[in-house]
Amino acid sequence: MNGGDTGNDSVDRGSSGTASGNGIGSGTGNETPAILLAGGRPRDPAYMARLFAQALGGTDKPRVAYIGTANGDNADFFLRMQSILMEAGAGAVVQLLLANENPDLGAAISTLKDADVIFLAGGEVEDGMDWLKKHGLVALLRELYAAGTRFTGVSAGTIMMGSHWVHWDVPEDDSTSSLFDCLGIIPVLFDTHGEDEDWVEMKAALKLLGDGARGYGLPGGNMISADSRGKLTNLEGAYLIFANEGGEIKIL
Repeated sequence: MNGGDTGNDSVDRGSSGTASGNGIGSGTGNETPAILLAGGRPRDPAYMARLFAQALGGTDKPRVAYIGTANGDNADFFLRMQSILMEAGAGAVVQLLLANENPDLGAAISTLKDADVIFLAGGEVEDGMDWLKKHGLVALLRELYAAGTRFTGVSAGTIMMGSHWVHWDVPEDDSTSSLFDCLGIIPVLFDTHGEDEDWVEMKAALKLLGDGARGYGLPGGNMISADSRGKLTNLEGAYLIFANEGGEIKIL
């Protein structure tokens, strides 16, 4: 079964494997549900602009703070995303240059606090999280989400909003794998456009999380809304539900 059968799925946070003690998943009542995009359609900017228009939430020319730590603040990637976001209705789209040892944190924090929307771009999840942790921005981002700032992201940015991701000391050797914490503003495990690789990274994460853990796969082109209670709602396409049942990873 996939998520399209019900339209939404309320997640038991205890089975999601979310680390305790990080202050997430409480449901403050002030939050604006995040909009998570799978990506995977880079050659179709018109399609992405239509999805981004929904993700921006209907605000007139919202101010967007763009976080590109997952791609090393790649300028070409930013310019492509900026163009699509502005076509979708964004006003100013400000790139926060955080993938370096000496960013202007004062300016970055001010931009984040003033933003209507915080956008997390694609790339490598671990790189993206490492820079945010290094610069002490994880707690602020969680606070801004809880206070009602809209978050949206694509591909690795979507995964970063979830609970965990996988690190390998030796690539493709699961005996060297371990989990690391993501932002956790949505207290579940996500993977995006992993259908061509049979969701191998999602499956590795679920094995590490243990029996009873669940994860949610967004095939290429899909989009969902999600909140800190773990409620997921399909907006474009249908997400897939994966579960660790006695060590075997199944699609429900």
